[in-house]
Amino acid sequence: MKTAVKTIPGTVSLFFTVLFSYAVTVKVFHFKSFSSQLEMAPGLEGWGKTTALIIIAGQILIIVLLCFRSKPLPGLWLTLGMLTFFTGYIGYLLHYGKNLPCTCIGFFEKVICKGNLILNMGLMITAIGGMITEQKTVDKN
Repeated sequence: MKTAVKTIPGTVSLFFTVLFSYAVTVKVFHFKSFSSQLEMAPGLEGWGKTTALIIIAGQILIIVLLCFRSKPLPGLWLTLGMLTFFTGYIGYLLHYGKNLPCTCIGFFEKVICKGNLILNMGLMITAIGGMITEQKTVDKN
């Protein structure tokens, strides 16, 4: 059981590394579509390209930090922060928005905003689980 707990942070880090690598790749290859969808999002008018570049850069930074297997906590914290921001924005759109542009591309393109909200909440729980088990592992050493 102790060995299983020790592998959780690495598994969670690997999961998010793969997820964000996929997301960055799709966003880069479909940059024009991604940035134009962001351009239509409430509050981001005129900021589509800049926002797209910030999101891509943030995800690349997270990928790099998660690759440091000995210390994944900073990457997991940034993962949680990014997911919290995305989830809050989607919640805001669902509550106040009328035209809901979906900026999801690739595999997640068919997910509606409510589904995306639930998916992000699950991913947040996953990140928190990885952080908790990593902290327990650090505290025991």
